[in-house]
Amino acid sequence: MLRAAVVIVLVAGVAHAAPRGKPRADNMPRGWTWPPSRTMDAAAKACEARLDELGVAWQPAKAQGHLVDPVIVPEGVIGGIAYVPVYDKQPPVMDCQLALALATIAPRLYELGVREVHVGSTYRWSKVRVGGKTKNMLSRHALGLAMDVVSFVDDQGREANVSHDYKDNDELLLSIERAVDESGTFRLVLTPKNDPVSHKDHFHIEANPDYSDASDDRPSS
Repeated sequence: MLRAAVVIVLVAGVAHAAPRGKPRADNMPRGWTWPPSRTMDAAAKACEARLDELGVAWQPAKAQGHLVDPVIVPEGVIGGIAYVPVYDKQPPVMDCQLALALATIAPRLYELGVREVHVGSTYRWSKVRVGGKTKNMLSRHALGLAMDVVSFVDDQGREANVSHDYKDNDELLLSIERAVDESGTFRLVLTPKNDPVSHKDHFHIEANPDYSDASDDRPSS
């Protein structure tokens, strides 16, 4: 299996359309609280059930950071696409909502020819960094909702490296960027195009769950 030298950060969301209205100033998902509310716990259970329906072989992971529902995909395969960690030997820990977002977009990525996604990081306790500056707000990496991916490998075995190939208008990378932007599944994708300083060598995508519809937002017991 090939290994990557580029980092792509994916920001994935839940399987429904992104919520409308003004985003929270603290960078957290709508309705998000800590500790998790009953609504968030219910969303976690629904997310797990949906992963089962989609045939994703997942397992619970150790609680850490502000992950509502930490999971791993032991075999690293979601929708026929292998997620290969570049810097770690263990499969990346992520929130179920990110795994679901990846499973949701998998058919489109597979259609584009993607067979491997080389992952720089998912969960890490960090603040938002954009435009070369660190902002005083928690990153969605700390929630397990964001992924840094260094490169993609297509069905011909060719590796498209964000750091080296994006500036040459690599068609696979541009197609993936468009697919993520147009999917309605992810909050955004940061690339060398829209953030040439902090994301010059990777894509950043985030899951975008919306917990604001619940009638009971009290923390669960």
